[in-house]
Amino acid sequence: MIGLSRISAVAHVELLRLLRAPTSFTLLLLVPAMQVLLFGYAIRPDAANVRIAVSGPVGSNVNDVANRLEKTPGLTVVMRSAEPGAAARAVRARAALIGVEVPAVKSFANPLLVQRPVRVTVDATNAGLSDVAVARVETGYWQVLAERQQVADTGPGIMIERLYNPAARADWSFLPALIGVTVMIAMIMLGSLGLARERETGTWEALLGLPISRGQLMLGKLIPPIIIGTVQGALVLASGIALFDLPMRGDVAALILLLPLFAATHAAIGQAIAMRAATQLAALQGAVAFYLPAMLLSGFLYPFETLPDWAQAVGSAFPLTHFIRAAHGALLRGDGALAVLAHGLPILALLIGVIALMMAARDRQLD
Repeated sequence: MIGLSRISAVAHVELLRLLRAPTSFTLLLLVPAMQVLLFGYAIRPDAANVRIAVSGPVGSNVNDVANRLEKTPGLTVVMRSAEPGAAARAVRARAALIGVEVPAVKSFANPLLVQRPVRVTVDATNAGLSDVAVARVETGYWQVLAERQQVADTGPGIMIERLYNPAARADWSFLPALIGVTVMIAMIMLGSLGLARERETGTWEALLGLPISRGQLMLGKLIPPIIIGTVQGALVLASGIALFDLPMRGDVAALILLLPLFAATHAAIGQAIAMRAATQLAALQGAVAFYLPAMLLSGFLYPFETLPDWAQAVGSAFPLTHFIRAAHGALLRGDGALAVLAHGLPILALLIGVIALMMAARDRQLD
């Protein structure tokens, strides 16, 4: 009972300190709200409006190709010209992202004409956007060719069944992962900056001198971030469901049960970073050095399957990777409680390892 009272006393003081700090309010409320709004409403890679220029010599089907491309979602024809090479010049002049040069068509008036391929000029500065746009252009062109040859509707066609995200909504891919990203950043920042500030001001040494065990002090410092991180993650989850119709096909309660473990792991990582940092600035740099590769290699910004093997191995060491899989399973794929909670095992293993390192580091400090 004495141990529990000491832990609760440390947790109470830590919670009051976190709630009174202006930076805590920014990290816990303003930053998550901004992330939800940006990733939900603004960042839509599938809704890009790409400018297309179409040109070709007299006798080419420039208008047919331009009309078909104009009907393709995400493509806007900004120029159609009968001057050869005009489309490529428009791309170099930054007036269009893609230029389509349509060749002359063999006809009765010109039966000896050598049929040339369609030439597409692409501004590949943004390779991801240009690749999507080129695929749309190719689809539109083949539809034009099929219609001209009257073979557009002769086959059974292709039926595509999109599992778990029928409308291919980009926000449904981002928002489940955003729950973990928001909690990760907030907990690492709170853990690293809070402990670094206490070390700079001498408060940490005073706490070490209290008649309280190291484990009790550590647990007391972790309880408030666990509570705050869980509430924060639940609010982001509720916002995604309420604002963006995020489905709940699996065991969402199991996902919520992972939040305390996920928050505790990153709070402990933040404190471990602060124990090795001499100043708050160094702790901040360490926090950024951790969560930036976690975001890049976890499947949040780039598909995990597209990473090379060594990057996948590194990414699997981050808790965010496993939480994203759990979130996608609980919200989109319809996974049950056991499948969702199984993703927490690597996170738990990392938490145990971090706590062991912190205890060893504290022993060296006291010695």
